[in-house]
Amino acid sequence: MRHVSLWKSHIGRYFLSVLKGLCLIAAGGFGIAGILLAGNLSAPVMVWLMHILWSAGAFTAGRCAGFHGRKHGILTGLLCGFCMSMLFLTGCVLLHEEYKTGMLIRILMMFCAGIAGGIAGVNVRLKKPPY
Repeated sequence: MRHVSLWKSHIGRYFLSVLKGLCLIAAGGFGIAGILLAGNLSAPVMVWLMHILWSAGAFTAGRCAGFHGRKHGILTGLLCGFCMSMLFLTGCVLLHEEYKTGMLIRILMMFCAGIAGGIAGVNVRLKKPPY
């Protein structure tokens, strides 16, 4: 009997990878909140920390999907960056945020980080098969 894995399907691979990226963002958000409570951070520093955090989440999602897909790293990373940016924009709409250039910068950073993660995930050397 063959082992059935959700990572083998295209939709499951992207869903689980984006979920992993969102978990990283949640953990990083709690860490940044702890830093904010412990010290004094200015608003521009907070904005750039969040840019970097969302980009790290997109990189993680792209790398994970690229690792399990093993081909088409640029497209895989682009799709992960697109999914992460759609989740970000959905959150902004639900919270009634006004649209600023910072959002565009964050989305572009997520696309670039997702593509870099997809390429990195495809090119990881395997010691054993992922399944």
